[in-house]
Amino acid sequence: MNRFILIAILLCLFPAGSCKRTPKETAAALSAFKSLEYVLEKDGGALWGSALYAPTFLVNPETKVIYADRKDEQGLLQSLDGIWTGTFPEQMNPANSVAELGGMKWVMATWPLPESEFERNVLLVHETFHYRQPELGLDPEPGLCEHMENTAARIWLKMEWNALDEAIREENPASAAESIRHALHFRNNRLSEFPAEARVNEDAFIILEGLPEYTAYKLCCRDAASMAEQVLESRKRHWNNESFVYAFAYHSGLAYGYLLDRFEISWRSELKKDTSLPDMLEKALLTYGEAPPVPDSIMLKQYGYDTIVTEENEKEQEKIRIRDAFIHTFTRDTVLAIPLRQFNMGFTPVNVQSLGQLGTLYPNIRITGDFGILEVTEGGCLISTDWSTAFVPYKAPGWNLELEDGFDIFPPVEATPLIYRIAEM
Repeated sequence: MNRFILIAILLCLFPAGSCKRTPKETAAALSAFKSLEYVLEKDGGALWGSALYAPTFLVNPETKVIYADRKDEQGLLQSLDGIWTGTFPEQMNPANSVAELGGMKWVMATWPLPESEFERNVLLVHETFHYRQPELGLDPEPGLCEHMENTAARIWLKMEWNALDEAIREENPASAAESIRHALHFRNNRLSEFPAEARVNEDAFIILEGLPEYTAYKLCCRDAASMAEQVLESRKRHWNNESFVYAFAYHSGLAYGYLLDRFEISWRSELKKDTSLPDMLEKALLTYGEAPPVPDSIMLKQYGYDTIVTEENEKEQEKIRIRDAFIHTFTRDTVLAIPLRQFNMGFTPVNVQSLGQLGTLYPNIRITGDFGILEVTEGGCLISTDWSTAFVPYKAPGWNLELEDGFDIFPPVEATPLIYRIAEM
């Protein structure tokens, strides 16, 4: 997600007294920074061979108040009560990501932060790893895993996760290795149904989003046993995600990273941006020899295939209804077309949906660009497959548009009678 947010922008700050700071948020920010610093100093750069801690700020999306852990290079942030504060510019999108601000690159996180210290640290370490990914050479640029919208893909993903769960619970290494092989079998079943690029994109997304998640849990858990418990909890949290186009990688990367620690101690030193964690784990199991074949009928029953199929088929009917409604909205009703040239965007990755050749649907999104600012809270925003245009339902509520000077909305023309367009005057 972070690569959609990066943008260099000059921050225009109001005087410190005009910021809508609160003592509660100031104290919470200070506590979050100290806790994050403790976690990363305890690691001391051991996990990835270099220190991870990076400049960090928190932003309240409602009040636009920034709380930073240090001053910026341009001297724009102001010190008050042991923290650096300012006002977040409208041209930027608040998100859990990486951003450039005041002449510096920062880790950015949004209020409200998770209430538990563990979850708060996981979030901040995850985003901190995104900050360091380019210098570690672990920053692939995958295409969307649109195949994860397919019901069969979701079924085999959940079977894979159940088998990985079993491997994590197993204390006997040979038994754990057998469960991992079952997980890889289900993964191969999924990938066999789609073009080769699906495998490439999955592997890359696991590096892009799964490694930050693994790193966060690895550094925030007390020991291997507590990490195992938290990995199992992660699967539960992600099980009912509306979409796995992005979100599958968070848990898959975490689970494969945990198991690689168990079976291949030196795996991190061998990583590249095009590495496949599942393939790496499969190679690590070769020392256990070939496992005797298990009939598919037994494997399917062991990992709850029938229950998963029933649940996913029910979800598919609802997804089809919703997808058809969106397709109707963006092809049969009037829409507003917004040109995307120099832009950045913030969105929630767990509910992104593919509408095939029409593009990708973002139920909630904020886009800033030369045209101005678009904020969508309901009704959805469709972005074309070539990233040239964003569409919103013209007559529906749920979106707000602030146009820059020199831009206006133009009515439909005869060739495209349902499309209003934003263009320069």
